[in-house]
Amino acid sequence: MPTSSPYSYGTASYVATVDSARHYLRNRDFLTYASQLVPEPIGSETWSLAWGYMRRFDDILDAPNLSKKEAFNLLNLERSVVEPGFAGDLEVPSNAPIRHRWLAQFFSNERRYYSGKALGVVKDLYESAWGDIERKGIVLSQKEMNDLLYKKARCFFKLYFILSDFDLGGHIDEFSYLLGMGLGMLDDMLDVAEDYKAGYVNITREEMEELGVDLEPGDQDFVKQIIDAGYMTLKSKKILSLMLKVRELTRCIQVPLISNFLLRLSEIFAAPILEERLVPGQRYFFKGGSLANLILPKNESVAYKVGHRFIKFFLIYPQVTSSFFRKPSNI
Repeated sequence: MPTSSPYSYGTASYVATVDSARHYLRNRDFLTYASQLVPEPIGSETWSLAWGYMRRFDDILDAPNLSKKEAFNLLNLERSVVEPGFAGDLEVPSNAPIRHRWLAQFFSNERRYYSGKALGVVKDLYESAWGDIERKGIVLSQKEMNDLLYKKARCFFKLYFILSDFDLGGHIDEFSYLLGMGLGMLDDMLDVAEDYKAGYVNITREEMEELGVDLEPGDQDFVKQIIDAGYMTLKSKKILSLMLKVRELTRCIQVPLISNFLLRLSEIFAAPILEERLVPGQRYFFKGGSLANLILPKNESVAYKVGHRFIKFFLIYPQVTSSFFRKPSNI
């Protein structure tokens, strides 16, 4: 019978499992990969496992030809793996899908190093996947959209902050909310056309009323009409308001490294708006991300050590100018 995971910390199997998650994240994009370079080792490893699982399963659910019914079937199948993880008795064979091995190792690390502090957040993230599928083909109210973003994007940041063990001066919920809602709206704005093709409507009834349009998802040129009516400007103002609050709240942070990191995040989310280069369908990264990715060793364990030192040096400075951001070609 094949061996099963999770594995004991520091063993060759443990390192291989973590590094496979890191490798997957590196191959998606540098911004995705860079998030695991900031925390100390155990936080980085546990986050890589969690984030790798979330991104991999999201990619499966986001397959363009996947129907709503098929997506729900996949979620039901995944339940048989996720729920034993919450119960603390998940073991998966070595020939299981790689994402399940990441998940099993994550739950093992969480129990050992975080004593269940992250489990409630993970449950909210799991439930948000159901909510995201349920909204397919439906125009949500603003409250419904906010509730979804709260579970999906706010909980994403709260999980990251818990696993990273950042000292946020007692403001973990505020930072998670502000950054999560800002990133969630930015994603909705950038992906408005792509999501619409997949059946997701990223504008609420209240926003349409504010813009003076009365549309249904099946109407011709739906996306073009809401963009022409000022959808991008409306969302941009909301995002910038949230990022300004993030910057104000960083004054409460006593650790310069963490304060600077939060400032950088606010700049990344605000940059495409402030630089007037917000184009639906584009992806935005740190300038130099491709170069950094090339410099980092192929061995993911060594790459983390090098990248962690690089990130800490990069964050010595309190903020960056717009020249540190670039807009790559369509992906």
